[in-house]
Amino acid sequence: DYDAAFPPVALEFMKAIASVQAVLFVTPEYNRSIPGGLKNAIDWASRPYGKNSFARKPTAVIGTSPGAIATAVAQQSLRSVLSFCNAPQMNSPEAYIQFTPGLITDDGEVTVESTETFLRNYMDEFHMFIARVLQVLPPDA
Repeated sequence: DYDAAFPPVALEFMKAIASVQAVLFVTPEYNRSIPGGLKNAIDWASRPYGKNSFARKPTAVIGTSPGAIATAVAQQSLRSVLSFCNAPQMNSPEAYIQFTPGLITDDGEVTVESTETFLRNYMDEFHMFIARVLQVLPPDA
């Protein structure tokens, strides 16, 4: 493993992850897994051993794909990685969004009311999950 003299961009990423209370992962699915770039970023931020930026940090996973099962398999792959990183995960509700053209505009507007409602509820649940985790696992403990 490469645990010394991290490139500046990796150090910046590690600091960014360490500075936030929680991380929401939004991922596509490539070949039934997460994109290589995402896995690489997680690997950088979880090193060196003992200085894992994701440890005890609340996380949630969501994604979209045109396939019928959306990103179900990629999300399970990501959850496995996050478990190893000791990152508490919101397991319910799960969010597998089947992408259709025009579902989300370039400005971020969700054009299907039921999807917008679901996403708002998902984020409300994530907010409550973060509060619960931080109460039990305070970042400075």
